[in-house]
Parts: sequence; structure tokens; C-alpha cells
Amino acid sequence: NLPREIEAALEDMGYFTPTPVQSAVYEKVMEGKDLMVQSRTGTGKTTAFGLPIVSSVDPGKRVPQGIILTPTRELALQVSRELQALSRQRGLAVETIYGGAPIGKQIDALRAGVHIVAGTPGRVLDLIGRRCLDLKNVRFFVLDECDEMLSMGFQEDIESILDETPASRQTLLFSATIPEGIQRLSRRFMRDPETLKLSGDFVGVHEIRHTYYSIPG
Repeated sequence: NLPREIEAALEDMGYFTPTPVQSAVYEKVMEGKDLMVQSRTGTGKTTAFGLPIVSSVDPGKRVPQGIILTPTRELALQVSRELQALSRQRGLAVETIYGGAPIGKQIDALRAGVHIVAGTPGRVLDLIGRRCLDLKNVRFFVLDECDEMLSMGFQEDIESILDETPASRQTLLFSATIPEGIQRLSRRFMRDPETLKLSGDFVGVHEIRHTYYSIPG
């Protein structure tokens, strides 16, 4: 039940068969459920949450309707590129927000109007504090690589950002592991979340072979 323009974008990207995480997530998100998804890196998580978001966002409202938090700027940029490709034929504006880049350009983009924001917690909070980023219209809140963000000490920032979003939002957590910190977040901020365990206790990437050489100093 994908919109035709999303189907066309997937074809342009060379995607013809969904991965298990994409198949498992799409319908549940479209039904309005909060999800905790345990899936290792390299399984297609970005498209898993990206497809229902770009299918649901209203192109006629240039306000942030979806926000994706990531632990690093590299992942934020990767998420933005994927969402831009998925939504190109719907005309959605996706902005990447992260530290270490000129803040003025990010402020200008937000003032011009964007539909989806992908960013790191520190810069997102900074722009909220400057009253340049308003999250009152957010429908989808995604934490990508959630366990990494918690291990990097972002829990307080994440909770502060969540407090800026409406209680009616959908919250989607994607993580290779689900430690106690994530469970605490889910109890406080999620509504009857469903857990999808797609990788079990295996957190590595199947397609990568790891090799090491022991050499003298």
C-alpha cells in the first residue's frame, strides 16, 4: 500500500524486495503503534522507519512532522540522504542538524520550512533553545542507534527533546541491543510499545568478516 511516488523512488534507488525489518515495521507504524525494534546495523533500518514517515507526512505543511535523533553527524547525514531519496517525488524538505557545522545555514533552512529533521541531540537542543526549531507538530519521533546514544551520555538530552514534542506523537526506538536505559525511556515516553526482536543477541553485521593479525611491536 505504498504511495505511487514512493514506489517510483524505491525503483530509482534499486530497491525491489523489502528486508525483514522493513516488512515487520511498515504496517505497524502505519497503524499508529509505538515500536521498540532490535535490529543490527546493516539491515535496512533507515528505510524501515523512513518509508512510513515519508508516506504519512503532509507535504502541504512545511513544519517539522518527523524528527530522527542519531548519535553521530555521519549517521544523521546518512539518514537525511536516504529520506531525501525516498521522498524526492513527494517534494518533502529534509534538514540535517548537527554540531561542527555553521548554525546559520541550519537556522535559515528551518525558517524556510522543513518537513523532517535528522540530527544529533546537542545541536537539536541548541536550536530548540534559540526558538528556531519547534517540535509541537511532530508526529513521528525516532531514536536511531538508541543504545549508542545512551552509552554516549545523551539520555538527559533525549528526554529534554521528547518533552518538547506532543504526547500524541508516535515513538520508534531502533537499537542493536535493548539495555535497561532504553526500557526506562520506553516506560516514560511510549504508549503500550510493541517490541520487535529481529536480531536476537547477535549485534554484528553478517556481511562483514572480522580478521585480526597479531604482530610484534
